[in-house]
This record gives sequence, structure tokens and C-alpha cells, in this order.
Amino acid sequence: MGRADFLKLGDWNATCSMCGFKFKASELTKNWQGQYRCRSCQESRHPQEFVRALAEKETPEWVQHPSDVMLPQCNLNGRCAIPDVGTPDCALPDWIETYDPTAPGG
Repeated sequence: MGRADFLKLGDWNATCSMCGFKFKASELTKNWQGQYRCRSCQESRHPQEFVRALAEKETPEWVQHPSDVMLPQCNLNGRCAIPDVGTPDCALPDWIETYDPTAPGG
């Protein structure tokens, strides 16, 4: 005979889901996982489970579109086919010109 083996009208025997001991059903409480546990086996949820991240704002405060589009200008330095020197769509493969690094666009 166990400690829960007695007659109590409207109550029944049940076991704790943690320790496995027998109790009356009215002595067990349902925890946050949906299991019934005795008073000594009850555990509270960890506070970190309730931490929520702040919603990230995905759009910028404001945007500004440029009124005029800046296009690259073709000049003598931009026409040469030296890598990292020539301007796209301006460089000519057979263009032979002296390269001046001080010139604008060069």
C-alpha cells in the first residue's frame, strides 16, 4: 500500500511524470509542458524563453533619387586599354596613347 492508496471521493490515483511516485490527482499540477507533476518536481520556465527580439525596420527612413545620371566621359586616358585605367565602353583595344596618370579620368 502506498501513500495515495486510500479512498477519496471524486479523486483518483495518478503518477508524477518526473519522479514516477503515486499521488492523488488533486495533488498534481499541470506544468508549462502539459505534464502533471507533484509539488517537489514542479519547475518554472526559464526567463530567457520569454525574451523576444525587437522587430527590425527593413526600410530606410528616406531615400533620394539623383536628379541627373552621371555617365562616364570618354577622354584620352579612358580610351586606352590598360586594365583599371580605361573607361568602360570607351576603351579601344588598339588605341596607343601615352598614359598620363595626372589627367582627369586617369
